[in-house]
Amino acid sequence: MIFTDKLLKLFGIATIVTLAVFAALAAMPSVDAHFSDQADEVHTADAPRAQESGDPEANLPFLFAVFAITWAAFFGHAFYMSRRQRDMRSEIRALRRMLEQRESTGGDEPGSS
Repeated sequence: MIFTDKLLKLFGIATIVTLAVFAALAAMPSVDAHFSDQADEVHTADAPRAQESGDPEANLPFLFAVFAITWAAFFGHAFYMSRRQRDMRSEIRALRRMLEQRESTGGDEPGSS
């Protein structure tokens, strides 16, 4: 849940929805392929036959869409983890400074918080 909140805050909902729609459109086969023979008939059985025909190039748009989505997810995760690591390092530095200040002012006496 935290990852999605930070992702939405970083990129915004419009960018994420646009990327999802683009990926879905890129994965869709051409509309002309379904209606090239006759304009009056609806070719619902042509889509499965096109994929089962043994033509490996028929599935390239789907392969590209999955490839692009996978790499986008990988780089998004790598970016998120690098930001998180940088934030943790800065927090560790701040905690060390606070600890050094507390030790230099004698704040580690009993009864002090």
